[in-house]
Amino acid sequence: MSEKQPLIDLLNALLEAERAGVETANHLLKDHPLEELETKYQQLKKDEAWSCAGLHKAILREGGEPSMKVGAFVNKVRALETLKEKLVLLNKGQAWVARKIDEAIAYGTQPETENFLKEMKDKHHTNIGEMDKYLLQH
Repeated sequence: MSEKQPLIDLLNALLEAERAGVETANHLLKDHPLEELETKYQQLKKDEAWSCAGLHKAILREGGEPSMKVGAFVNKVRALETLKEKLVLLNKGQAWVARKIDEAIAYGTQPETENFLKEMKDKHHTNIGEMDKYLLQH
């Protein structure tokens, strides 16, 4: 096993989670269409897809093979009954990704990978903040 394997495994876990994030955004757009949330859902989907592409490149850059799996997170969201429960879990998932990004950076990555991961983390924190604003009002 390569010394980079723990990093590659973590980046693949993030890739699978981000794919699940895209599916979660699709689920929310389809099954919980609210005009006041549509922009947030679309931004989430765009950011999650951007993260998938960047993680794919980062895994290759770091010498790994990208996973083709989708994480189980979307099924956890679908299983919840209320929109509020789904959005609270969504934010918990976004926060988990942000914490895992810090772990990935701590392994030591190439500068391009580190810069990408920092931008990805910022996008997740922005999306958490936007959803928190909605949740505080409802």
